[in-house]
Amino acid sequence: MSKALPPNTTPATDENEDQEGLLFARCKAPAESSGETTEKDTGDRKKKSKQSTKEGITAKVAGQDQPPSSEMDSNQPNPLSAYLTRSPLVVSLCTSLAIGLLLFIAARSFYVSKIEPRLASGGGAGAASASGAAGATEEALREQLARSAEQITALQKQVDVMRREQLLTQQNTRESLEKISTALKNPQLAPAPVAVSAEQAGASRIAEMKMEVSPTQQEFIQLKERNRLTQYADEAIATGERKPLELLVEYMRDPQQEHLHAAAQAEFMRALRAIQLLQRDDPGYRLPVKEMFKDSGISDEADVKPEVLLKLLADYKQPWEVRVRVCFLLLGSPLPETNAQLIKSIKEDPSLEVAKHAQLALEQRIKKRFRIFDIPAIEAWFKDGEK
Repeated sequence: MSKALPPNTTPATDENEDQEGLLFARCKAPAESSGETTEKDTGDRKKKSKQSTKEGITAKVAGQDQPPSSEMDSNQPNPLSAYLTRSPLVVSLCTSLAIGLLLFIAARSFYVSKIEPRLASGGGAGAASASGAAGATEEALREQLARSAEQITALQKQVDVMRREQLLTQQNTRESLEKISTALKNPQLAPAPVAVSAEQAGASRIAEMKMEVSPTQQEFIQLKERNRLTQYADEAIATGERKPLELLVEYMRDPQQEHLHAAAQAEFMRALRAIQLLQRDDPGYRLPVKEMFKDSGISDEADVKPEVLLKLLADYKQPWEVRVRVCFLLLGSPLPETNAQLIKSIKEDPSLEVAKHAQLALEQRIKKRFRIFDIPAIEAWFKDGEK
């Protein structure tokens, strides 16, 4: 049903006519200038404009017939359309979140069930393998060290054997050279050639053999003898024994060793100088009288009688430290045989240290000095004193 028009509304015919007249006035000027064709067009335009004006008025009246509430309803947005517009976005977001959550849960379960046990087993196996490898490395190192020690021991044994063989070879060579040198210097020791009688049947005449030594061999023999002299001097200095020094004296006095006299004398003086400067005895040493004289009741070395001291000095079985201390204690001896015993020690005592202290004691007693171990001068003085 159509709604009734309101009572106050009237159709606006006057306004429409005014608008039409105004439009006509605007279009009139160009129409007059254009001619008859333009007038026809203008008439058609008038008709069309009137029709459109009527239609507009009718639509306006129809619009004024609707109530204000319908206009407000048409202007407000529709909630259902807005919901339907936003719902695809919300649905897509929810779907994405759900898919992501499902993927996360699936990945978590797969990691816990499959990957984590393998990692745990692989880590334990790796640690076990590492510990096993470390143990195997230590064992290998120990075995290698043991093998190296065995090889070193074997090499040491081989070196010892080689040194022993070398020493034996050197000794044999030295003995052979000594025999050759002795035979060359002393023709009497050379074996006499065997005389073969030519009268015997089946016997041939053998020419006499004479040992010939080349200059190189002679120099080698002299070098070995020179080294032997140096060895004697070194032994005398190191041990303090008399025997090596006596051997040097024999070389000095041997007429058949003239080529070694200078070398022997040089080594002799070197040994004497070292013995004179060295001090082997302890300055704080005292005689162990309680052990040496247990039943005599002697408690101090000053209480020992000179006769007992002379016996101790002549006893070469006593330690050389005891004999050296006895020489010092004999400085105040009143016995006349004290000097003779001191001279005997200078000449015959096996220890050069005892001989040196015996000479020092003698020099302090007689207030006269001699060169170290100048035995001919000491004997000459002693003979002059007896006369």
